[in-house]
Amino acid sequence: MHPTRSGRLLFIAHEFPPSAGGGVQRLTKFARYLGEMGWDIQVLSATPVPGRPRDETLLGEVDGIRVFRRPARHIAGYIAGVLRPLKRMKAVVPGAAAAGASSGTPGAAEGRGPLSGRISRWLAVPDDAVLWARDIPVVAARMHREAPFAAIVASGPPYSALVGAVRAGERLQVPVIADLRDPWSGNLHAVWPTTWHQRRFHALEREVMERVAGVTAVSEVIAAEAIAYGAKRAEVIPNGFDAADMPAWSPDTSAPLRIAFLGQFSPGVADPAGFFAGVAAARGSEPLLADLRIDVVGPAAPWAVESAHRVGLGDAVVFHGFKPYAEALRVIAAADAGLIVLADSPGSKGVYSGKLFDYVGIGIPILLYGPPEGAAADVVRATGCGAVVRYGDLAQVEAAVIALAREKASGGVQCQSSQAVRATYDRREQVRVLSRMIEDVITAR
Repeated sequence: MHPTRSGRLLFIAHEFPPSAGGGVQRLTKFARYLGEMGWDIQVLSATPVPGRPRDETLLGEVDGIRVFRRPARHIAGYIAGVLRPLKRMKAVVPGAAAAGASSGTPGAAEGRGPLSGRISRWLAVPDDAVLWARDIPVVAARMHREAPFAAIVASGPPYSALVGAVRAGERLQVPVIADLRDPWSGNLHAVWPTTWHQRRFHALEREVMERVAGVTAVSEVIAAEAIAYGAKRAEVIPNGFDAADMPAWSPDTSAPLRIAFLGQFSPGVADPAGFFAGVAAARGSEPLLADLRIDVVGPAAPWAVESAHRVGLGDAVVFHGFKPYAEALRVIAAADAGLIVLADSPGSKGVYSGKLFDYVGIGIPILLYGPPEGAAADVVRATGCGAVVRYGDLAQVEAAVIALAREKASGGVQCQSSQAVRATYDRREQVRVLSRMIEDVITAR
């Protein structure tokens, strides 16, 4: 590939290694493989947000790429810092609830979330990164003077990164490509305190979509949303995997059934309560499940831990906490099935979940507890290796888990996933699509 005109790109990503998480994997591979394809990449990012996952091993993926960092100025984080002394004072008062109570409170389990996050929704539209993103046009202009770039590629969420990117692009007369990893207006987390906030949130999406030269989106649903809000061009580049990162699927055929979940549960979005209830019913009726284990490779949110204990699975669900990416994948590869939890709610049909493609890459059977129609379900069915269980249908959960246990007992869980489908999600090939779009928007300028 021979980049047109200048081969230098500005890549805007709020979180970049050593920050970690599913979205960071996509951005890391984009930057790495665009560089290998001949583009000169410079990244504008934020300093790692305190309390967010870190994975120092990811730095090796982007060695040699210049990264310019601005203070994250995370609004919810600021608010949590202000509330912390109040929480400590309330903690010494018998019977008092802590201000800014974490997700261990009943309110959080119902989707309210920490107090700091609820307050920030009054102040931060479209998201908590808005203060960081306000600096993007000025910082990008300074970077452009020192080393001119031919195009900007920006990824969201946070959506404020996209707002900052289009404003920088207009200021510098440089084309912008917006990468959408989640729906914007259709985002499952987008619950606003007033109609003004909601209108502003939608207006910012329209501003971005009408001004970008192109959009990449992880699903057809998100691409269609971009077009509806004014984008001239939108291409689907789903999440994927790098075959070199993937351990071989290697379950212990002599051990009890193991199901693994990668990531974190989320109230109202990825709530495992119904799944746990169905599993508990299965364990009560099938002796093969007496020693079942569910490995959660992610944080032990108190409300999620309570969900397991409430139905008698406290001994079966093991929370491992955050682990570096390679280590997390090894835990998944040792299980018999990989679990996806996705609420069946407005917007969920366009959501894949990054972990889905890690499961595809490993070649492990996928158990989707979510909407039976949608992007994630389509991928599971296309692989030919796994099952889709309707969100909220405890009887289906019970039947699916019992079937897995009996299959394992009769010789091991089998998975012959489609190699053609797996090839669709190869990261390097996906980045070639992005590279061609960048070429096109630069040439058309």
